[in-house]
Amino acid sequence: MSGADRIRFAGKILGSHRDYWVAAGALNEPEETNSDPAIEKRGSGVNHLVYWVTDNLLGDWIQLPDCNP
Repeated sequence: MSGADRIRFAGKILGSHRDYWVAAGALNEPEETNSDPAIEKRGSGVNHLVYWVTDNLLGDWIQLPDCNP
């Protein structure tokens, strides 16, 4: 989760085979260019925060893609 600012624990999802931990925060990096105009810019609307998930707290965290409203 490098480059993250104001990161916090957002919750835990209990799955049938694995549990997933979710973190939320803001990125200082410029967002990637999106060709889809339906996707709101990072830092506003539904993409106000960026989310990461993992099934192993000592493993890698995966950044989730930006959302459509």
